[in-house]
Amino acid sequence: MQTVLRVIRAVLRFVWPLVLASLSATVLASVMQTQNLISRLNGVGGDIGFGARVTTALYDLRHFAPQYFLGILLGFLVAFLAGLLLYRLAKFGRPLIFAVAGAAAILAFLLGSKEAFFGVQLVGGARDTAGLLFQMLAGAVGGLVFARLTRPRRVSSLRR
Repeated sequence: MQTVLRVIRAVLRFVWPLVLASLSATVLASVMQTQNLISRLNGVGGDIGFGARVTTALYDLRHFAPQYFLGILLGFLVAFLAGLLLYRLAKFGRPLIFAVAGAAAILAFLLGSKEAFFGVQLVGGARDTAGLLFQMLAGAVGGLVFARLTRPRRVSSLRR
């Protein structure tokens, strides 16, 4: 019974940070892709004001972000497991390892989905280089959230 409880605790120590990191990356990525699209529309003569920017971002958070969350969650699962392995080998650089893992997960998801859908980028705000980099930045932030939430606990000298 103790072993089962230990396994459950270990899984939860990984799953909750994974979900929170995925959620933070999704919110950031969704808002950034919306703003990138609106900027590009303004660049070709559109006149989209601040109110419409906010309304559109909120709309995308409700309608676009839930599906994007699933892709990010699956990508982060693979990337962060690989990051945990790499950290065990390197024994330093946790924040950097998980930031790079998060950015790589987003990049892999975006490139993979583009291949799967006959060259069509599903995330409109990632169709240009700047948009792709902003999406990767959101992944890096998600990786930093994961690194922070899963950092090893320090044993107090009072416990020894």
